Amino acid sequence: MSGKKVFAVCLAGMTAVLTAACSGNSAPGVSAAEQEQVRSSAKNRMEAVEELGTLAIGISADYAPFAFEAPDGEDAFSFEGADVELGRYIAEQMGVEADFHEMEFEDCLKAVEEGTVDLVLLGMLPKAEREAQMDFTDPYYQPGRQVILVKASQKNKLSELSDFEGKAVAAQYGSLQAQLVTEQLPGSRMELTESASGSVLMLRLGTVSGAVLDEGMAEKALKERTDLALCGAELSYEGEALVGGVVKGETELLARVNEILAEAAEENRYLEWLDAANELAMSLQQPIP
Repeated sequence: MSGKKVFAVCLAGMTAVLTAACSGNSAPGVSAAEQEQVRSSAKNRMEAVEELGTLAIGISADYAPFAFEAPDGEDAFSFEGADVELGRYIAEQMGVEADFHEMEFEDCLKAVEEGTVDLVLLGMLPKAEREAQMDFTDPYYQPGRQVILVKASQKNKLSELSDFEGKAVAAQYGSLQAQLVTEQLPGSRMELTESASGSVLMLRLGTVSGAVLDEGMAEKALKERTDLALCGAELSYEGEALVGGVVKGETELLARVNEILAEAAEENRYLEWLDAANELAMSLQQPIP
């Protein structure tokens, strides 16, 4: 996924089968075959991570503010976002390097199932059908209220969920927001975007009547844009928290990751990373005259 397209409108439907090659870096000086040899000969995955000196982390870098690409010099991009910072923190606490492998969401699930990555951080909900593919970590983030941004000039006309009947509503591909639109706004037409900021952009362009966002991202957008407002109604969400996933059966690795997640939660680190990622994602939004 090109970094130059982070905020472009996603042209694929939610059920489209997307494939992309892994773009992560292998452990320095160690071939994929040699890495597999280390993993197969180690007592467990945690020992292999320590021996290789890297933690292989699957991400889908089209899901701001959790993971996205940002300019990093001329014609170069870096991985950014709250989940990316979390991955770096986990690796640092383990005393190894974070080795990010960027793939489509479904390919990340397959990678952790097959063991080609150690851990996935995808802004992911612990859906039952994914339990066969991985072991879930402890929760690391609880999503907030799920709200709808509208243009300020339309606030009085779009104050109830029923007001979006027959209208276009933007939500990010593969996100909780897209799921809620499908369930709770069946009469609307959903436009899928590659990022939450992309949903805001579509609203500002007038392509959609509303943008469904987590309250944290909505608050950032409202600070930047006085022409936007919150709809009086919001989508109902009883709140599963986000989790990561590790290779199934690797209890030592899972225990160490959970220990580090607990440390991060105690210091409120994830909310700080999420706030910074929201700010960066909004700053990258394409300007509109």
